[in-house]
Amino acid sequence: MIYGKIKDLPFWAEKIPSLKYALTEAKNVADKPFTLGKTVIDSESLFASSSEYTAESRETKIFENHHAYIDVQMLIEGEEDIDVIIPDTAPASEYSAEKDIEFAAFDKDYSTVTLRAGDFLILLPGEWHRPGVAIDKTGANCQKTVVKVRN
Repeated sequence: MIYGKIKDLPFWAEKIPSLKYALTEAKNVADKPFTLGKTVIDSESLFASSSEYTAESRETKIFENHHAYIDVQMLIEGEEDIDVIIPDTAPASEYSAEKDIEFAAFDKDYSTVTLRAGDFLILLPGEWHRPGVAIDKTGANCQKTVVKVRN
């Protein structure tokens, strides 16, 4: 997991040569006007998915994990918490290879990262995360772009 400001993605691109292209493209996507939906960057090996939503209470959200893709989550507008956990053992869950996602519930031992407009969070496969958690009782309206990088 790497956390920082979107403006600093070029710094991380230089520090992580294997992700240089992906992080450079993520910064390019973030610099363009926000557009809902999927943007193909390099076939299915690198693409962006943008959405708008209202952050919700922790009790209504569930953890997710991906096997095939790294997430570069960039919050364009709003604020949210993302809970992250790396469990000692794999939880019982059904993995959808087609959607590259699995879900599980964890009720303790997670850490929370607060994203505000202009922040990013890189999540690797195995880093279970619960995005879109409201920071307070009135969840913020959010715009987020997630760049998916084939692992």
